[in-house]
Amino acid sequence: MRLLVTRPQPDATALAERLAARGHEVIVQPMMHVEFADEPTAPEAPAAILVTSRNAVRALSRWRRADAWRVLPAYTVGAATATAMREAGFDDVHAGPGGVASLVAMVRAAAPAGPILYPAARHRTADLAALLSPLEVVTVEAYRGIAAEALAADVTTAIATGRLDGALFFSRRTAAIFAGLAASAGVAAGLGQTTLFALSPAVAEPLAGLSAAGVVIADRPDEDALLALIPAPA
Repeated sequence: MRLLVTRPQPDATALAERLAARGHEVIVQPMMHVEFADEPTAPEAPAAILVTSRNAVRALSRWRRADAWRVLPAYTVGAATATAMREAGFDDVHAGPGGVASLVAMVRAAAPAGPILYPAARHRTADLAALLSPLEVVTVEAYRGIAAEALAADVTTAIATGRLDGALFFSRRTAAIFAGLAASAGVAAGLGQTTLFALSPAVAEPLAGLSAAGVVIADRPDEDALLALIPAPA
């Protein structure tokens, strides 16, 4: 299959390598690139850390004060983020099964006695501070995604000629950017041969208006579950 990877780097390259190893032809065009914010001044002494993405882990790893936080309990949305935290030197990592609701339930059960640091993206779909109230959550904007301005020429050609078999989406915003750029490029009608693979129902929502061959959703919000949806090459 010819597949489009839309994730930001460096995750896009890692995913493309996995797909290529399975025999797929891969086009990589991130729908956004990540820009990290400067190290914040607060909080001085968090009691725990809440992480929902690998980019949040990358942001933490850039902060000098984070060296002193690596012994703190860290709660992650899923296994992949937990692995990234451990690789970054955090010892007490608790992985959720995937999804915001499960993460909220896990943190509520742990009930850290003090402020919970949440390094977050500028654009986020859930207000974890509100969901975890009355626990104290200190939300820090740690990074933002800068949207791509246009589809690359090889992507528009593949769509327009009906030679894009599938596209993979890991975030709602990435899916929305793709849908908008496909419409702007005038190639959305060419998606009739393209299956859109979405990590979750929320990620799939911006894709609903596209005239694609279909939108399929992983049964759990992680990379392995999404890749399991993609047929093996003939």
